[in-house]
Amino acid sequence: MSNQKNPIGDKDGREKSKTSAHLIEGGIDAIVIGAGAEGLAAAAYLGKAGLHTVLVGAGPEIGGRIAAREIASGVDGVDGEHLVTVLDPEVIAELDLYRHGLEFAARRLDTTYFFESGNVLRFDGDLAQAALLSLDNDDDCEALEAFMGEVLEMSAFLRPAFRPFAFPAAGDQQRKLEKALSGAAPEMAARLRQYLLSSADEILRNRFGDGPLRALLLAETAFRSAAAPGEPFSFLSLLRRYAGEAAGLQGAAAYPKGGAVSVIAALRRAAQAAKVDVRAATPVKSILIEGDKVGGVTLADGGQLRAPIVVAAIDADQAYLKMIGAGLLDIGLQRALTARKPEISSARMQIVLKGVAQDDATRRNMMRRLVYAPSPEALTKAFIEARAGRVPERLIVEAVFPTALDEGAALDKRQLISVMAHPLPFDAEPDAARREAIRTAILDSIEMFAAGFSGRIEADDLRLAADEAAAAKANPAAYAAKPDVLRQWALSSAVTGSGGIGGFYFCGPEAQIGAGLSCASGRAAARAALRAYRKGAA
Repeated sequence: MSNQKNPIGDKDGREKSKTSAHLIEGGIDAIVIGAGAEGLAAAAYLGKAGLHTVLVGAGPEIGGRIAAREIASGVDGVDGEHLVTVLDPEVIAELDLYRHGLEFAARRLDTTYFFESGNVLRFDGDLAQAALLSLDNDDDCEALEAFMGEVLEMSAFLRPAFRPFAFPAAGDQQRKLEKALSGAAPEMAARLRQYLLSSADEILRNRFGDGPLRALLLAETAFRSAAAPGEPFSFLSLLRRYAGEAAGLQGAAAYPKGGAVSVIAALRRAAQAAKVDVRAATPVKSILIEGDKVGGVTLADGGQLRAPIVVAAIDADQAYLKMIGAGLLDIGLQRALTARKPEISSARMQIVLKGVAQDDATRRNMMRRLVYAPSPEALTKAFIEARAGRVPERLIVEAVFPTALDEGAALDKRQLISVMAHPLPFDAEPDAARREAIRTAILDSIEMFAAGFSGRIEADDLRLAADEAAAAKANPAAYAAKPDVLRQWALSSAVTGSGGIGGFYFCGPEAQIGAGLSCASGRAAARAALRAYRKGAA
């Protein structure tokens, strides 16, 4: 089912659309294209700084791919992200998102890991305490405690490098990283150099052998990444994951009250408080370039909005190739955009289950983040299969129960489980057979730790990268799994370099390092625009 709901619109349930059909509208300081989380954040920063800012979204709803939607009769789900792990704490503080309604139903989710062997491990939501739970072997406990201490310290040290705009020029990554390493303590610098170059499998095998700790940490490393854990540089994916924070705790996962759509609602209120003019159903046809600077945008209806600043919070193909045009881009940026050939993606599935939990152990697990971690061999095979365009037999599965975590989402005699699964083959136009194969693989993987699960399904709703892109009116490649962090840095540097066009700033999906709801790209783009604006060179 696909009838969308908008809990964050005006009284009529929708944002007001104020298109200026075939007219030229001036007096605007900044235009933000794209009404997702990054666009809302960028617009709020610009408006808060006193700029007359107009935010335009192509779709009828605000939020992009994150939206509330009825997935079964009487059951609403939320598309997009189901947990918060990397939401930028500076965005929360500077835009006062708590005052604007951001609230967490669960601030620090413990994680229960399930394995093919039948073993189960539980980690505390505070990763610094992870070694205190579920480990009977003292040696394993000591090894995990030491490892987590190192990883959290290194992740925090590298956090500035994981921010968008960290490397303003392509090829700048190595120089800046070396400069950062030169300022680190010798022991940390040596570990970082090793970890920056190594595969996750090599490091984890050396630390934990072939036990379940290696399997679960490989799953955390590979989850939502196109880099298989046996490949060089893949350990950086784990450092990126643990560099994030949720509700003030590094490496944690939190569930926002009302789901991720409530984060969108808080961002929208922050933008409104900053007097941003929010316009839904206002698609942009092209970005006006006058000489070597932006002049505004042309709308799909023929009208124009004129401004010296344009921020694109949409995918890079739309912004650069369609709205600006390849002819105005340098060869390096063209190559960076056209050379992408995604092979791996993730899937999101929301499942309505009949009945309620009958035992205490199940009820406790429903209050946690649940992860099925395939064996290292099965995970390696899964990446090989997905890259070959085949649906793997076993997947990493991350699951949460919104109806258990959030009182406002509770259902009568039913439960809603939200699942993310990885790795899967990327498909820009998946057919019914591909969708059914993915659905079956996800359910089979869940059955590995929840026998009989499939027999309780009342309804389910599968969302692939192509569906996410359609909701955001984007190129599906923008929602494929991201490559290794080094290649992400290179692409982020290329797309945030503005293509040499004055007044243009980019904060679409390709700007972000790692997966998840962040808003750091929108913040970085707005701050760059404001610096130039104050110098008179927007």
